[in-house]
Amino acid sequence: MKLEASIGKSLSGDRGEFAEIVRQFQRPLFSFLARMGLDRPVSEDIAQETFVRAWINLGRYDPAVSRFSTWLFTIARNLALSELDRAEKRPEARETLPDIACEQPGPHEKLDLSRSMSRLRHALSGLSQADRSILALAYVEDMTLSEIAKIEGCTKVAAKVRIHRAKMKLRILMEKENG
Repeated sequence: MKLEASIGKSLSGDRGEFAEIVRQFQRPLFSFLARMGLDRPVSEDIAQETFVRAWINLGRYDPAVSRFSTWLFTIARNLALSELDRAEKRPEARETLPDIACEQPGPHEKLDLSRSMSRLRHALSGLSQADRSILALAYVEDMTLSEIAKIEGCTKVAAKVRIHRAKMKLRILMEKENG
């Protein structure tokens, strides 16, 4: 209910309420962009552009069509894919995934997890942008199939199939890493 009220006040020009919306979605948006393979400075730029576009186009948001988060993540996804396409066309471009920080109980576990994460990052870098995007929406952002389908511009069945295929590709790449 609070989000709808913030959106309504933002539509009336209340920048403070929109700042609350930004605070609510900033961290999940950064996380999503990082999982798409963008480094921190680029993720920050894209997140900022996402919020600017959301502010400008807030009147176009229709809660009857989708949740606000779905609408916002669609904007971010489209900007991220455009950036990744531009980056691939630059000769110096090299896709890397950011380090994923997490707490470690001990040195042996930390080393094992570090090796696992390194293999996972390497395997993820072998997936297409579309596969990384759909896996991030499903497993990092924990979105429903309906939300993923809207963001990805496909049916729920197609989203489910794409998630399954991306997981299978990732499993194959991980097996190669372990083999």
